[in-house]
Amino acid sequence: MPCGTVSAVVPDDFTTFFATTAAVAGALIGLLFVAVSVQPDLEDAAHRVQTDVRAGIAFSALINALVLSLFALVPKIDLGTTALVLGLVSLSSCVALAIFLQREGTPGRARQRQMRRLGVQGLLFVYQCVVGVQLMGDTHDANDVTTLAVVTIVLFIVGIARAWQLIGVRDNGLLSEIGETLRARSQGSDDPPAPGPAGSGA
Repeated sequence: MPCGTVSAVVPDDFTTFFATTAAVAGALIGLLFVAVSVQPDLEDAAHRVQTDVRAGIAFSALINALVLSLFALVPKIDLGTTALVLGLVSLSSCVALAIFLQREGTPGRARQRQMRRLGVQGLLFVYQCVVGVQLMGDTHDANDVTTLAVVTIVLFIVGIARAWQLIGVRDNGLLSEIGETLRARSQGSDDPPAPGPAGSGA
């Protein structure tokens, strides 16, 4: 490649994908703002902390997907550097949320679940950084761009899941229900676990 010439990093095949994800991320962030703005004033400090952390997790996931998608649409952008910087910034937000939860959250299963999910999301951002470094070394590797596209999809899933609980919907996932059943049996109760208050699932 001639000196001073920079070729496009993102293959043309990904243009439609990133344009779509940028639009979807923008719309979801707007809905997230609406969901947060209509949240009632919570007198329970612990519940308030859980709500703030859920909102923070959803926002960091969706804003990451939005910014990555927008930069991917810029002609001749160095997507590897973008992914690395964005991953580091997003990882720092996870660390900040974990510190906030550790300091303000009430000890219990809810906080433990939030900490685990923050850890998983943090690992996802670390992986994004690793892929970004790899893409910086080989700016024409379509496989790394594909990996970043998959990471973007996973971030959508994380953001939507956290926003779903933010609006007060109980977590009725399979793993959650199995966990509640096992805990009830370990406590010697034959009755099915009583549903917690709306939004109690982390």
